[in-house]
Amino acid sequence: MRWLVPGPKRIAALILLGGVAYFGVIGRNRYQVTSDFIVRLPQAPNSVTPSLLGSVLAGPTMLGSLEDGRFLSVYLTSPEVMARAFDKLKPETTYARKGIDIFAGLQKNATFDQRLSFFRRQVNVVPQDLTGVIQLTTTGLDPATAFKLNRFLLDEAENFLNTSNQNISRNQQTFAEQELENSRKRLAAAQQALADFNNRAGEINPAATAEATSTFISALEARLVDLQVEEGRLKRQFLDPSSPEVSYVSDQIAELRQQIDEERSKLVGPDAKNYNEKLAELRNLNTEVEFAEASVKASQLAADNSRLESQRQLKFLVLLSNPATPSGQSLDWRWKGLLSLVALLLVGWGLASFVLGISRRQ
Repeated sequence: MRWLVPGPKRIAALILLGGVAYFGVIGRNRYQVTSDFIVRLPQAPNSVTPSLLGSVLAGPTMLGSLEDGRFLSVYLTSPEVMARAFDKLKPETTYARKGIDIFAGLQKNATFDQRLSFFRRQVNVVPQDLTGVIQLTTTGLDPATAFKLNRFLLDEAENFLNTSNQNISRNQQTFAEQELENSRKRLAAAQQALADFNNRAGEINPAATAEATSTFISALEARLVDLQVEEGRLKRQFLDPSSPEVSYVSDQIAELRQQIDEERSKLVGPDAKNYNEKLAELRNLNTEVEFAEASVKASQLAADNSRLESQRQLKFLVLLSNPATPSGQSLDWRWKGLLSLVALLLVGWGLASFVLGISRRQ
């Protein structure tokens, strides 16, 4: 009866024999469809040397395509894409388990997590580091299903690029236009405040009026100096300071001084013609108008640049290798699975021998 108890070698042989039987005969055929594409900008920057594909496909180096490929590798295996693309194929039928192969296909009444995990095993997105080319491989249990899944995912990738770029461009353009509108409102408010100030002041240009007043005061002061000189000369000529000639000039000097004081009060006095305060307020209003005008120009330039940049940054998907319906099954999974089984047996055998060796020494 001892020969009925399987030893380690017999167990390993039976496992290996079962693996050969499954991967060689029992396992259902798998079919793979591969397509290659690259993500490019419609216009290459001036600093990029045109490639063999021409200036349109030269683009900004492969780094941008690699980054987009990493995004697509996550997006194309997301639950949203599964709901839109994978469910179109009716996986309960096209990927249903059949025959004696209990491992291939989607189990009946699978949960959402099981469906998502199964879907991700059927899709493989690999960005090529050296070229920037993105390779999309889909697996199906029949050729038509594998081809349709690949086409659906290519459409999803193109829609994702278009939608994401359009949303980003729309948000940037909306923000730039909103800033332009705010700048225009600020300019209109500043101009209205300046007009209201001029209406309150009752003058078109208070600065010109203040300048004219200052010029007039300077002329009066010059006239005052002349009269003072004339008064001194008359006092020396007439010994009596109350003589009519001296009194006449003295009266002119007194009146001229009073007039100068009145004109100066118009510039610095507390009455309605306080030009110092008016000029300070006018300078602030003019500064606000100038700043608002500069802000409008900058916002207009930013909006135009944003519009041009959004058009230049639009990306598109270039197919380098179109998917095609496979004419034969894919054998990769068979020999990879068999080699993996052999490797596991060797590792297990080595670990078992190591453990047994230690136990015998003890």
